[in-house]
Amino acid sequence: MFLLWNFALAPLTPLLAIYTLHRRFIKGKSAASFAGQWGQISPQMREFGQCNGPRIWIHAVSVAQTMAAKPIIAALKSQNPNCKIALSSTTDTGHEIAQNLQKSGAVDLAFYFPLDLPPVLNRVLDALRPDKIGFVETELWPNLLHLARQRQIATFLLNGRISDNMAKKARKLGPIWRWMRGNVSLFLMRGTRDAKRAWSLGVRQDKIIECGDVKLEAPPISGRELRQKWRQKLGISDDETVLICGSTHAGEETLWLDFARQNPDLRLAIAPRHPERFAEVAAQIGDKICRRSTEKTWKNGEIFLLDSVGELGEFYALGDVAFVGGSLIERGGHNVLEPILVGVPTLFGPHIANFRAAVELVKRENLGQEIEKITRETLEKWLLLDKDEFAACVEKSLAPHRGAAAKMAAYLLAE
Repeated sequence: MFLLWNFALAPLTPLLAIYTLHRRFIKGKSAASFAGQWGQISPQMREFGQCNGPRIWIHAVSVAQTMAAKPIIAALKSQNPNCKIALSSTTDTGHEIAQNLQKSGAVDLAFYFPLDLPPVLNRVLDALRPDKIGFVETELWPNLLHLARQRQIATFLLNGRISDNMAKKARKLGPIWRWMRGNVSLFLMRGTRDAKRAWSLGVRQDKIIECGDVKLEAPPISGRELRQKWRQKLGISDDETVLICGSTHAGEETLWLDFARQNPDLRLAIAPRHPERFAEVAAQIGDKICRRSTEKTWKNGEIFLLDSVGELGEFYALGDVAFVGGSLIERGGHNVLEPILVGVPTLFGPHIANFRAAVELVKRENLGQEIEKITRETLEKWLLLDKDEFAACVEKSLAPHRGAAAKMAAYLLAE
């Protein structure tokens, strides 16, 4: 299958070159991203390959996956302080967070993920010499999996998530999917639904381990402390009502801006999903805007734009109610549990195909609500909640997922 796959892929290689050149020079992606995609080896990568101790390569495609990798990385270092961790990303925003983790000492190397082409991958594998490779959530690459198995490098799907879309693609791929799944050492799944789906797609039962969802691990400090921290930082009193719309897409910001203009007693903050849309959303907001990147105080009457990367998870704690985007339009939704982790009830639209298990938990435990449209009545319902009672309900609901990162780290470190 390896030879057939690459024979079929060969005619597409020039198109890949054109695509990466387009990203670099037309879309303005970084030179480091372009070089990393084509397997440029830095001195730091070679140094990593010479380190003692288990060398673990973790791949997290973008911001959400990089944030999910953080508790796994922390658990790895806790269980074996001598292990060395290389963290790769595909997007510039994901790489920015990975670089910050490297600067803080959480990981030993941050680099861009290479294209899934054997000559490129072999250069990277020769330099890094990893003992284990972990792919966060859904990222599985056929050539890398094959070459890793040839080199007797164990591979893991970490916090495994199989969405409706991924399941459809796996079935369509047929023999290619069978080849890929056979090259994965262990599928460390985030929950029962995903574990059952992996089994239904032909993954051997002894390769599937249900570990819990690392995204449901307790945050480092409590939601109450985070709320106080952000409100003091931005000059907002505790009795002011704040609505936070996170991970929004085009078409959703307009709805919430109209709602805010009709309800001037509410403060609205918007965090677009993609950084390249920050300027577009700022233009929609207009003159009465407070930008995280330039302003220190959020004045009354302004709309707040969270135009930063990697802060949304904590920033949700500032709010009284949150909305998670990609759900009022057909994008499959985003992590509806992220605000709940810091004690904030969550609203979301009907388009949540990528997070069905999380949505079921939210509805079952009454931690949030699906909405078809935005109304003041819906908002008021959630504003009347007792925060202490809600926090206790959250803790009870998420308790089964505690320790998920530690379990995954233990499997990664096992001989």
